[in-house]
Amino acid sequence: MNMAIGKTLVAGAGISGIRSALDLAETGYKVLLIDASDHIGGLLGQLDYQFPTSTCGYCRMLPMFDRDQSSQHCLRKGLFHENIEIALSTQLISVEGEPGDLKVTLKQNPSLIDSSLCTGCGECEAVCPVFVNNPFNEGLSKRKAVYLPSPQSFSNAYTIDYAACTRCGECEKVCPTGAIKFTDQDREKFKILVVDDEKIVRESTKEWLKEEGFSVTTADSGQKALEIMAELPFNMMLTDIKMPGMDGVELLGKAKEKNSDLCVIMMTAYAAVDSAVDAMKQGALDYLTKPFDPDVLIAMVTKVYHEFEVAEARIEQVDALILSGGTEFFKPELGINPYGYGVLPGVITSMEFERLISGTGPSGAGVNPGPGLGQLTHPSTGKPVQKVAWLQCVGSRDVQEDAPFCSSVCCMISIKEAVLAKEKFGPDIETTIFYMDMRTIGKSFEDYKLNAQNENHVRFVRARIHSLTQDYKNQENGLLARYVDIQGNTHEDDFDLVVLATGQRPARQMTEFALKNDMETNPWGFIQPRPFSMVKTSRQGIFSGGSLSGLKDISDSVTCASAAALEACKVMVQAGKTTIQTSVVDTNDMDATDREDLAVLARETPKVLTVLCSCGNDFSQKLDIETLKTGLGRIPENDSIEIMDKLCEEEGLNELIELIQTRKPNRLVLGACLPCIQKQRIRELGKAAGLHPSLVESLDIISILNQYPDLQVDPATQKITRELKILISKARFKNPVPEEQLNSNQNALVIGGGIAGITTALSIADSGYQVDLVEKNDSLGGNLLWMDKTVDNLDIQAFLSEKIEQLESHDHVKIHKKAEIERSENRPGELVTVLNKGNEQYETISHGVTILATGGSQAPLVSGEDDGHSMELTQKDFEMAVQDKKIDPEKLETVVMIQCSGTRDEKRNYCSRVCCIRALKNALFLKEKNPDVQVYIFYRDMMSYGFYEEYYTRAKNLGVIFFQYDPADKPVTLKHEDKVIVKTRDLLLDMPVEIEADCVIHATGIISDLSEALAGEYGAERDAFHFFKEADSKFRPVDSMNYRVFSCGLSLKPSTIEEAVASAEASAIRAIRILSHDRLVSGKIVAATHTATCSICKMCVDTCPYGARFVDDLEEKIVVDPAACQGCGVCAAVCPSDSAFLEGFDGRQMLDVIDMALS
Repeated sequence: MNMAIGKTLVAGAGISGIRSALDLAETGYKVLLIDASDHIGGLLGQLDYQFPTSTCGYCRMLPMFDRDQSSQHCLRKGLFHENIEIALSTQLISVEGEPGDLKVTLKQNPSLIDSSLCTGCGECEAVCPVFVNNPFNEGLSKRKAVYLPSPQSFSNAYTIDYAACTRCGECEKVCPTGAIKFTDQDREKFKILVVDDEKIVRESTKEWLKEEGFSVTTADSGQKALEIMAELPFNMMLTDIKMPGMDGVELLGKAKEKNSDLCVIMMTAYAAVDSAVDAMKQGALDYLTKPFDPDVLIAMVTKVYHEFEVAEARIEQVDALILSGGTEFFKPELGINPYGYGVLPGVITSMEFERLISGTGPSGAGVNPGPGLGQLTHPSTGKPVQKVAWLQCVGSRDVQEDAPFCSSVCCMISIKEAVLAKEKFGPDIETTIFYMDMRTIGKSFEDYKLNAQNENHVRFVRARIHSLTQDYKNQENGLLARYVDIQGNTHEDDFDLVVLATGQRPARQMTEFALKNDMETNPWGFIQPRPFSMVKTSRQGIFSGGSLSGLKDISDSVTCASAAALEACKVMVQAGKTTIQTSVVDTNDMDATDREDLAVLARETPKVLTVLCSCGNDFSQKLDIETLKTGLGRIPENDSIEIMDKLCEEEGLNELIELIQTRKPNRLVLGACLPCIQKQRIRELGKAAGLHPSLVESLDIISILNQYPDLQVDPATQKITRELKILISKARFKNPVPEEQLNSNQNALVIGGGIAGITTALSIADSGYQVDLVEKNDSLGGNLLWMDKTVDNLDIQAFLSEKIEQLESHDHVKIHKKAEIERSENRPGELVTVLNKGNEQYETISHGVTILATGGSQAPLVSGEDDGHSMELTQKDFEMAVQDKKIDPEKLETVVMIQCSGTRDEKRNYCSRVCCIRALKNALFLKEKNPDVQVYIFYRDMMSYGFYEEYYTRAKNLGVIFFQYDPADKPVTLKHEDKVIVKTRDLLLDMPVEIEADCVIHATGIISDLSEALAGEYGAERDAFHFFKEADSKFRPVDSMNYRVFSCGLSLKPSTIEEAVASAEASAIRAIRILSHDRLVSGKIVAATHTATCSICKMCVDTCPYGARFVDDLEEKIVVDPAACQGCGVCAAVCPSDSAFLEGFDGRQMLDVIDMALS
């Protein structure tokens, strides 16, 4: 793999941070990935299911080539890559410097448990006396103060909740490996100031804190507190809000001016909670409601003290910084809370519902397994749940909650959860979704919604719940929902569960960091990106990934994460931190001599050394060692069995290396705890001992022993003996397989000269690689050529002109105008494309990657005339007519806009995403030019997602009238003299509407310009809507199944200019991952072909999902691209002559393994 020269810090290890880190690491850069949490994965770690598959595809983000340099297990279990350092429980404090030379300050909280020694035995958890709410399960279950951060974590290392821990020391006493060591702590150093005008509150708070060892000073007023702070430094202040004279909020501001690092907790009566929340917005850490529980106070103070006591500053020098702090969800209990969250049993949030139905969710709550489908149960009562309702826009599209924006994801989350309820618990579960606009803004979202409605019988009700109360009449813990439907009729429905679709909020720590480090944010705390970008911040060298700059779903978050990685890559290139380099391969990767050595090794008689690590335990109490040795000793190739201790420590590892060098085995079976058998440890062991890592088999014996806690020696011995026999069998028949290396072309081909193609070409060229850009027309710019302004009044033509000028003057870009693709050929390491330049002129281009950026077009108008002079126009026609002065907006009296005109129906069942935004833009433009013009917008659902909701509100305030229509009764247009009559039925008024308009503007939607033939030339496919078919719509949103082919812009999916640019940047970094290597290294498990017996029937070629197999017509044989092959084995399964096979999987081996498993 390439030497990593540049280094980027990625702050946030959720899905966006992981995507950015992997893109940069695969390119060859070093990455420091940090997270304030104690586990990676972010919010997605709590979600078991994603639509439309109702499964998880997290692992699809893992590297496709050179994949043995990283972990290949589920990302929920953890992440390893040789170029990524992961630092958990680490916060980003500050940044200074310039791009290419940034100094960042981190605060890292070291764990009291050494993860390299912890075996996950759980004995510490068993003796811990403290129970607290489990945040991973959203408080629906309890956990101990010592706990596993994530139930899926591969390492199984425990951690300690400092705020909850009482320091009783019981866990330290029972830890068998000595992994737990409490630090000596002097709480007297932590100075606390308590401010309250009530003496009893001051004195009792002081006594409680002094009993815990803290140093406490009191003040009876805000003024007195300031006087004390002028003389003494404090780490924390607890202050009442309502005090005579200076109140607590004013004191907060003045205290922060004196000491910005002062931690402040507000104390307030229940009636003043709103003031406490306002104080938190001004810098308070949290608040306590009087009268408060001393235990709650102590836990809060102890948590802050822990950060003070054990946090250490860490300074890192990096080239770029990517902020991927993710998102938080609105907390209903902190707002006006009209639906009684936390008060009414059965009112839960979307995330709580996800945990309720999760396989790793709260034990005994939510799901009762049965003989068939499980049963959904009430989290409070445990009774069966039959009726569930989802309420949309809780904390979104709500001016009262200071959230006048749409959170973009809530509608689809609710549909997914309703479908899951049906799938997991049976069709008799009644599911209802209450909504204002069903914003199915993704390419396949509308189709998914219709399937939920028609196939899963999810009920959709267009209404907002007026009130939610406990229903005592029908059932003890039922909920009664009252609402008014769109026609004004009042209804009452009872439900067992009500799920609140809570909106997104920016991660508070990231917002605070942005403000402290001079980065622009929008009014709601999200990072404000630069014009026409979704990832560039106001500070150069710092980029935002995921939802930090706005409200996004998984696919858009992953796309922006890759775009941010691209920008970081460009910074490092501009700083001189990258060059085209020769791949530096592992010492175990094969040159000619190594291959000969392995060939000799393959002919040697297998000699297996079996080593078991006792991990500090006395195996004699848990295993019958003699029986184990006797059982394994019957295998002739098993040379010996050795019991060793603490292989996770340097001393134990050195002893093992010495043993291997002395015994000289050619195979190793290692039984130890999880930290010892992770891939990177095995690689390090192989290097040090001179043993090829592929000849090492490993077993987590500690996890097996933990399954038999009551000294069940015989079953534990039988289980481990059987598992070790299987591994010895695999080892004795396994031969080392050399990793294939493939020379790789380092040029790129971009097809399409719109803004997406231009951005991709510039991004790749700026990173130092040659790009050929092909455009079938005689001009660049695509759809942007006819656009003037965006809805937020950005100058599109100035932006486009700048980009075209940069492209045409770039030394690494060659532009081919008026050219089309004649044909393409896939070869190992490169693609060869023939261009047809007209007049029988052809040009052949060799390239390593292809980016399809062919764009999209406005769908044609199917009703009325579309001659450019008609009174019925498309949105494009209208804007061009205004620019050409064929339409004078100041002379228009009435304009009607019809949304979804030919889309979201049986012909094109998808939302084109931009039409509603464009309608709002045109409506605001008309109102600006002519305030007296009457504008009517006929719509099904206004798709003003994210911060575009602001323009929807603005249009309504300016007098634009919105009529909702039924898709079964669409608006009809009739010409009448020089006017157009628009007829429809308004659902709100439940009566026919007829409007005479000067012109009617149809939103006809977007269709893709990607042809099936062109996609097929590069081994890509089109989806059901004729857009580019992604390898995975969420986790690989710009990739095809052919690892060298990508797409962006409108050929990928309908998108705004900013979204098209982001997908272009994402495609660029995905391409650069490949271009940065002059040689690509395959995985150890790849397919091959016995040429002598192959009939070239092509069944394997047609079946391969990765396009890794093709026919070499000159050699007349099947060829495998080892970098593309993922070792899935489908080719071997379909081959009628057994000519296709997987390296390292011998038929004898597989049969012997089966025999061992059954013995």
